[in-house]
Amino acid sequence: MHAVGFTQLLVYGAFIVVGIGLLYAFRPPPPPKVRGERVNLRRIMDNLNHPCLHDVRIIDKQGRIVCIEHILRLPASVVLIGTVAATAKGEVSGTEHTRTWKITHRGSSTTFVNPLLELQPLNLAFKRRFPLLRIRGIVVFPDTVEFKGEPPKGAVRASNFQAWVNEVMKMDGTISSATEQAWPAITAMVASAQAQIEQARARGLVGAPNQKSGNKRRRKSSAPIAARAR
Repeated sequence: MHAVGFTQLLVYGAFIVVGIGLLYAFRPPPPPKVRGERVNLRRIMDNLNHPCLHDVRIIDKQGRIVCIEHILRLPASVVLIGTVAATAKGEVSGTEHTRTWKITHRGSSTTFVNPLLELQPLNLAFKRRFPLLRIRGIVVFPDTVEFKGEPPKGAVRASNFQAWVNEVMKMDGTISSATEQAWPAITAMVASAQAQIEQARARGLVGAPNQKSGNKRRRKSSAPIAARAR
């Protein structure tokens, strides 16, 4: 009698373990992410031997802090470079004209704002400030991402970024005096904005760079309000 009861316990235990294993195996995968630690292009950009700025913060006309990962100076143009999460994985579908894109991985999908559209306000701000300067924008995805069909214009994978830059330089042609004249003003503008942000941060008017928005207090002030252009 005791032996039979012990055998039944073993059988029941085996069924429970198998059931849990099946639930785990067939549970829906988590939705893919496009937010998080960004693709790191510093090593690639350093190898390009062109002047560049990293982790740029610029204050727009509304007093918001607009963020861009990199600004690259080429001989005849300036490139505004945005990136997505380095952990992004799956197939991306969308065009440069659609408002939202979708990334799908293992049957699970996430919809996100077209990153090319998020670059537009900064692109327009630069064009207003430097009307003779050729401004380009590009969003870099990790190599774990595939595009459905041809990549949208203005999007590229990290492994193709350097080839994209070389192609742009061929299209640009000869060195532009507008670029040479604008670059010192751009670097000064970035430095000035950074100084203003640090002053506002020291006065407690904006949060620390990695502070979560849920911990920030809203203040009635003319100081810059942190807002990402991503």
